[in-house]
Amino acid sequence: MSTVTIFHNPKCGTSRNTLALIRNAGIEPEVVLYLETPPDRAQLVKLIQDCGLRARQV
Repeated sequence: MSTVTIFHNPKCGTSRNTLALIRNAGIEPEVVLYLETPPDRAQLVKLIQDCGLRARQV
């Protein structure tokens, strides 16, 4: 099974609700507090590629 990763902002209600939804489904995601540890360029490129998108589509 693949790992679920959420880029999370604990002060954001939508982010908190999404994290709760994932956990209620029985999945413990990898939580990245992106305001404290923002993704670098290489991580962003990989995320975009993994989604099957081009940068202009994001």
